[in-house]
Amino acid sequence: MAAVRKSVGHDVDVLEDGVIERPYGWVFFVQTRDYIETKDPELAAYGAGGTLVERISGRLFSFGSCFSIEENLHIYEAGYLTYECSDLVVRAVFDLEEAARLIAELGLTYTSAEVEHGTKWRVPTAYSAAQLINRLRTLPCRFNMGSLYFKWHALDRMKASACLQYEITQSKGEPNAPA
Repeated sequence: MAAVRKSVGHDVDVLEDGVIERPYGWVFFVQTRDYIETKDPELAAYGAGGTLVERISGRLFSFGSCFSIEENLHIYEAGYLTYECSDLVVRAVFDLEEAARLIAELGLTYTSAEVEHGTKWRVPTAYSAAQLINRLRTLPCRFNMGSLYFKWHALDRMKASACLQYEITQSKGEPNAPA
C-alpha cells in the first residue's frame, strides 16, 4: 500500500477497503482525500482502474479505466502487460487467410514517407490483407505492436485459434515494414 501511496498525488489516498488480493499481488484503488473524509460524490475522482502491486517484485501496474477490473486482471493474467512495448513473432502459419485476418484485428501499421509542401511526413498506414499474407509467407515474421493493453480482445482470439503459432516478445524497437 505504501508504494501506491508514493505513486499518487498529495490530494489522493488509497482506499483501505476494496483491496483485491490475488496469488500474484494486490489491487489498490485510490480516491481523493476529500471524498474519503466526506463521502460526498461531488468530491470523488473518476477514471482510475486501480493499481496492481506484484507480490514478489513490488512492480506497480496502473490500470486504465476503460475496462472493468475483471478485464484488467485478465489482461495482466494473460501476460499482455509483461512488456511496455511488445513484438508479435509468428513462427508457423496453418491457415494463411485466417492468420492474416486475426493479425489485421490488431490494427498494426507501418509508416510510409510522404512529402507535402516541402515537409517529409511519416504516415502510419494499416496493412492490407494482401500485405499481411505476403509478410506471413516468410517466417519467422515479426510485427512491432507497442502496448498490448488495447489489443487484448484480438490477442485472445488469436490465442484461441489454431491457424498460427506465435510468441509475444519484448520489442526490438524495429519499425514495421510494408510487404
